[in-house]
Amino acid sequence: MAKRPMTVFITGCSPGGIGNALAREFHARGCQVIVSARRTEALTELAELGLSTILLDVDDEASVTAAAASISALTGGRLDCLVNNAGTTYVMPLADVDLASFRSLLETNVVSVVGLTNRLLPQLIAARGLVVNISSFGECLPFPFKGTYAMTKAALAAYSRTLGVELAPFGVRVLNVTTAFVQSQLGKRAPPPAWPENSLYDAMRGLPQSAGSGQRMLPSAYAKQVVAECLKGPGWWEWGPWRFGGTRDTLVLGTLSGPMWVLSFLGANWARYITSRMWKFSILTDTLSKKNI
Repeated sequence: MAKRPMTVFITGCSPGGIGNALAREFHARGCQVIVSARRTEALTELAELGLSTILLDVDDEASVTAAAASISALTGGRLDCLVNNAGTTYVMPLADVDLASFRSLLETNVVSVVGLTNRLLPQLIAARGLVVNISSFGECLPFPFKGTYAMTKAALAAYSRTLGVELAPFGVRVLNVTTAFVQSQLGKRAPPPAWPENSLYDAMRGLPQSAGSGQRMLPSAYAKQVVAECLKGPGWWEWGPWRFGGTRDTLVLGTLSGPMWVLSFLGANWARYITSRMWKFSILTDTLSKKNI
């Protein structure tokens, strides 16, 4: 009897992004891949490759309900892998944050992940499957002016850790992918909001960040490593806190992931010291000094 192909559902699969690359790699490995995006045209190329497509707005409850039903029909009620990739960003000094925008960010990056995962849990439990959450090094490092985004990723990392413990008795595993710098479309489809005219950080307005400004990991290379990790399965033996041969709980990946891991290991003081210099806060302190502030 032929082995049933692994079923995978991925959110946020627009062209040029991480989700799209993951879909192509899972498909190349012989998996039954179901992809989603908010717009039909974003899924055209993947549909032409033979992947199943679903329109999904992760922030809309009716859309999530319809997507869950469609996935169940396609998989026979057994989903081996859910990849929570859909997300957005918000670049703004924390002192200037618009609360409505912040709430919307939390809804997309955190609340919708919990909602979709819970909706698909019966299918994941039936398959003793895997939940993959695409996170960021913002979960543990202070990236200036991306504080609200970092807060959502810190919440996602905490969610992954706790979910992994709570779902273990049901045979469902959780992988949190802590992502460094990877070429993607996040934040590129629309210009970031303008800082207020009276921003405390006006002296730094428009300054580029030096971290991650060079060559970044290609989504295809990123996808190969993530998919390889997902396909390991539950492993062949567990002893105490160690799982041998199986998918890890955390995967750290992307350009500069090594130095960023070291920085997070060194602790908050070093992280603050390094980032305040890489983002040239000296320009702001010099400006404030001249104004005797």
